[in-house]
Amino acid sequence: MGEVIYCLCRLGGKMNIGIVGGGAIGLLVGSYLGNEHDITLYVRRDAQLTEIEEHNIQLQVNGEQRSEVEVEVKNISRISDHDCLFICVKQPQLKHVLPFLQHLKHDTPIVFLQNGMGHIEVAKQLNQASYLGVVEHGASKLNDYTVNHLGIGKIVLGSHTGDQVQLTKIKQAINQKDFPFEQSDEVTLLLKEKLIVNAVINPLTALFNVANGDIIENKHIKILAEKVCQEVANTLKLDEAASWRRVKTIAHNTRNNTSSMRADVLAKRETEIESIIGYVIEQGKEKLPYTTFIYHSILAKSY
Repeated sequence: MGEVIYCLCRLGGKMNIGIVGGGAIGLLVGSYLGNEHDITLYVRRDAQLTEIEEHNIQLQVNGEQRSEVEVEVKNISRISDHDCLFICVKQPQLKHVLPFLQHLKHDTPIVFLQNGMGHIEVAKQLNQASYLGVVEHGASKLNDYTVNHLGIGKIVLGSHTGDQVQLTKIKQAINQKDFPFEQSDEVTLLLKEKLIVNAVINPLTALFNVANGDIIENKHIKILAEKVCQEVANTLKLDEAASWRRVKTIAHNTRNNTSSMRADVLAKRETEIESIIGYVIEQGKEKLPYTTFIYHSILAKSY
């Protein structure tokens, strides 16, 4: 199948792409790639499967209807081989998806699009070539078949256990002007930089039930945010000042948005606190008082 991918990419033909997860990112990726490729979306709930079969994927951009994209939709238990497979579930759901991936052919390339860093170890358990992606888009799932594209960015891909040549072919095939993909040799660094943003904005907005902008607009939350940023940056060996500038920029640009962790807490869903803050605490060789506090605070709210 690897040779098929190369041929498809070189000829500019359609790829047979699988997407696991019908959340905001899964629907977003499917809505754009579905314009040029054959998409199969795998979901867990039969109710969502029925809704997508009836309505297709509805894409909004900043609240305005943009397109309707038809995709094939199946239950995750029916997963099969594809030219490329995107894993778009959140970190806590990876443990449920992993058993299905282990039965796929060895030449099925798998791309992980998760927040945090926990999926790096998960990918090592697979026999297939794995790749990591950093999603720089903002998206909100409005219902089981509608996604609102709030912040247009890009997805940066890097090799984990896979081949750079294969990744280049995949990237060339799926790259779009309105939905760009880039390739980087430093995707782990990009994941760390995004991890800091998530480690600061997600738990603090969830803890205080505020929009992203309050991270810098509320002077008391801002003090806590800067302390957490310092601890996480030191743990991940990244520049403190640059990390704090990045957090402030994202908080400003998404100031009216609800973070994914805040949404999870409000909906009483399992959060990604373990794969974001839990990962940082595991990496830390020194005490992280502020980071540890928000870690246990979010767990307490989810208890």
